[in-house]
Amino acid sequence: MNLKEKIVLKFDDVNQYLTELEDILPETEEEYKTNLTRRRACEKTIELAIEGIIDVMAMLVSHLKLGVPQNEDDIIKILEKKKVLSPTLAARIREMKGFRNILVHKYGNIDDSKAYSSLQEELEDFSLFEKEIKNYLKKR
Repeated sequence: MNLKEKIVLKFDDVNQYLTELEDILPETEEEYKTNLTRRRACEKTIELAIEGIIDVMAMLVSHLKLGVPQNEDDIIKILEKKKVLSPTLAARIREMKGFRNILVHKYGNIDDSKAYSSLQEELEDFSLFEKEIKNYLKKR
């Protein structure tokens, strides 16, 4: 399987997670805050989607031999430096990764209002990422 095929499969996974998230995300912030089961399901689902994005970036760095990253932040820096990612999108992915880290590692308390807002409003970052990566791969 070549790089493009692997990335397409990973995007399929990410898009499936986003579809699932749309299905389980409560209609209101209040319901999100009070329904622990749905809130946790949303948190886990967005975590998986973000990890899918990180996987795509790691595949690109590895297969294109763009460098040897020491951590996930290095992966983003390399892709930004090599102009695979725009500076704007790289910043948004750093924010995604930070949110994922809060969910996974419990770095402080999760602000449920902010989390709900992010889940509703910032999902477009995933489609922007997919578009930039596919455009990059077409140019290669």
